Amino acid sequence: MKINRVKVKLLFGIFNHDIILNEESGITIIIGENGLGKTMMLEAINALFHKDYAFFSRLEFDEFEFFFTNGEIWKLTKLLDSEICSLSISRDSLIKRVKKVTKHKIYQDTDQSSRKIAIRDRKRMIEMEIMEMEMMEVDRNYHFHNERAFYEDRLERELAHRRMMNMRHHKRIILEDDMNVSPPKWFLDSIKNIRVKLIETQRIITAKEIGSDSYVNNLNKCSQELKNMIEIATRKSSIVASELDSTYPNRLVKKLRYGSRDTFEELNTALAKLDDRRKLFSQSGFAVKISDSDLLQIDEKQKNLVNVLKLYIDDSHQKLDPFDELSKKIKLFKGLINKRFKHKNLEIKHDEGLVFRSTVVKNKDGNYVTIPSSKLSSGEQNELILFYKLIFNSNENDMILIDEPELSLHISWQNKFIQDLKEVTSINDVSIVIATHSPDIIDINWDLKVELKGVE
Repeated sequence: MKINRVKVKLLFGIFNHDIILNEESGITIIIGENGLGKTMMLEAINALFHKDYAFFSRLEFDEFEFFFTNGEIWKLTKLLDSEICSLSISRDSLIKRVKKVTKHKIYQDTDQSSRKIAIRDRKRMIEMEIMEMEMMEVDRNYHFHNERAFYEDRLERELAHRRMMNMRHHKRIILEDDMNVSPPKWFLDSIKNIRVKLIETQRIITAKEIGSDSYVNNLNKCSQELKNMIEIATRKSSIVASELDSTYPNRLVKKLRYGSRDTFEELNTALAKLDDRRKLFSQSGFAVKISDSDLLQIDEKQKNLVNVLKLYIDDSHQKLDPFDELSKKIKLFKGLINKRFKHKNLEIKHDEGLVFRSTVVKNKDGNYVTIPSSKLSSGEQNELILFYKLIFNSNENDMILIDEPELSLHISWQNKFIQDLKEVTSINDVSIVIATHSPDIIDINWDLKVELKGVE
């Protein structure tokens, strides 16, 4: 189940937008003038599927509708009275009409209502204190003439104050009893399977924690993550190798006993494929031994080696299988980056992660110098992080939301962007939604655009 359309009524109290996603290409480009809500639409999609309901309590709108490939329609509505903001979700279907569409409350802004009550009660208390001070001043003038009236009036004010405090407490109890926030099971189950990821405009640095004043460089974080991915793949390969090696003698004996139907030509082809695969994984940054990868081709005089080598080749491929998926992503990532970068080249090292090397400047030993990631331009860093997240941090059926991918990018890089995204969607099968101001990002892909319009 994937999102294929999003509608909003009275965004900012003004705009009605209808965004139909391009399912064929998997890429949708949202354009429109400033202030129409391009970024807000991306943030709203991201907020719902990350259960950030407070986002909607701060946003002015009447209703969001989310359409899905299975025909379902979710309607998110907002109710705002003088004290409480609440959100409700309901489900309908284009294929099979639901007899009764029931709204379920999924969020209530109790903090906001409590603040309003506290402010109101504090205002009343201040007013009563002022009144009491004024009355006390009057009391002093007739205190000695009417002492009994003075105490009766003071008692009445004290009772009024207590009634107000009881009313405040009672109101809070009513609010707590009236919460009824019970997201339906269908909603909770569905959002677990709909993965939405937002790549914001601030991509180079992020806070270590929410609300933290400490920041991390995302490029360094990406490098460390990639090292960890390579390490995990290597461990998986080692486990497979250990299992195969422990059973190798018995399997070899059976192979020799029953013989092999493989021809010399088939075996030599298999050896060449294994050689190519090992070299590819080595170039991807995996610590794959290639010292014996240039395997010798065998001939008729070495017929007794067919059984041994066939088992060896089969085992070797199984040991390399854990690297397959990650290797494809690394190959795509390096290809996209290196066709952009000028005078530098991206390499992947299992013990270092992302390594950048000059293609023009050499050190005293005649080797091309390494370039620290901090020396890359903001455009280079933005592009690296963006494509890293698209390729390595996304999975099949994910929805990726990208806000202003054109930031800090040269026009020539912008022109290549959509074509490169198509390569990403071809291996990850993700859907991508972009909000942009740049016609150069769109390039020749105007069939992928959805334009947001204001009030004419």
